[in-house]
Amino acid sequence: MFYGETRATLVAPLSTPVARMLMQVAGFAVKAARAIENRRALAQLGQLDDHMLRDIGVTRADLNDAASEPMWRDGTQVLILRTTERRAAARMKAREQGLR
Repeated sequence: MFYGETRATLVAPLSTPVARMLMQVAGFAVKAARAIENRRALAQLGQLDDHMLRDIGVTRADLNDAASEPMWRDGTQVLILRTTERRAAARMKAREQGLR
């Protein structure tokens, strides 16, 4: 009489570290693909003229700062932060002028 699968028990101790390593490699690949996509987006924004950049709340200096971020960091987060700060400052200025 035969119960169970003996081969699975012989390989089981190796499967967890191998699976963990494969998950780390897959995670790195996803992060690398995302970083490449973000760099492409920055390059596309860099092709816009200054007037178009101003319309979306970004300056050429913002693009340079975002592109100077290390590859493993998302440079587009710099753009999001800068545009959010500018919009908040503009709202505050408008409120202050409205109160006076």
